[in-house]
Amino acid sequence: MCGNINGMDLEGVGAIAAALVAAVGIPATVLVGRWQMRAALRSADATSQAGLAQAQATYQAALEQAVTQSTAAHAQWRRGIRRDVWSAFLLAIEDAVSAGHSALTGASEDLIAARRTVKTSVVVLELEGPPRVVSAAKALRRTCNDYLELVEGDLLASRAWHALQTAADDERANLTDDTGTPVSDAHSALSTLATLMDGLRISVGTQQVWGFDPDNEPEAAHERIERAYAAAADALDACPSIPSSQVHTLLQDAAHGGRFEMVCQQDDHLRFLEDARTAFLDAAHQYLEAPA
Repeated sequence: MCGNINGMDLEGVGAIAAALVAAVGIPATVLVGRWQMRAALRSADATSQAGLAQAQATYQAALEQAVTQSTAAHAQWRRGIRRDVWSAFLLAIEDAVSAGHSALTGASEDLIAARRTVKTSVVVLELEGPPRVVSAAKALRRTCNDYLELVEGDLLASRAWHALQTAADDERANLTDDTGTPVSDAHSALSTLATLMDGLRISVGTQQVWGFDPDNEPEAAHERIERAYAAAADALDACPSIPSSQVHTLLQDAAHGGRFEMVCQQDDHLRFLEDARTAFLDAAHQYLEAPA
């Protein structure tokens, strides 16, 4: 009896043990599965984060490259625009100066229009900048305007002297000997008058022509000037090729040192123009040659 019971007990114990092992194995398998799943999720998450970081880095690099290329393209575009504006300004200056030269030789030039074109080109240049180039452009424009004012102020005298010089050249071309001619004699008489007047202005320290201070004006010098003026007037009257309106202009201009001073002033203004032009070009070149 006992043996059966013992046998049954042993079988029961084995069954119970097997059941227990099975019962314990199921949760263990579940736990192991969970651990494996969590590990897989963590690995996938880490992989995903790494992939996202790589994608973000790639996007940022592409974005920065696009911005850099866009900025460089914009800077190059601005350089091209500014170069065109500066070229237009320089051409306007050259045209204005050329118009002044032509006017001095008797050509009919619209100096007001030339001045307006220069002003317009400076306004456009101011909008484009940069400040240093704009400043140099304004200085060049001022010297150009000074020159045009000089031309406009003495335009009648310039044309009269040009007509006189042309007539003198025509006379010399037809000369058969070394004798004087009416126009060349008039030119010499005007030169004498201008030289005397210039010397008197220096001696008395004044720019007034007539009505000198008697205390500072020697009577002999005054008489010489009167004689020179009368001689120049007579010489011009002997030139039928010189209109009466130009005779008056030439006499007044010589008495005030006009053309003879004008030549010096013109040389000075042209030198100032060249210096201002060089300064503008230097400013423009420095900008164009600088890294973008």
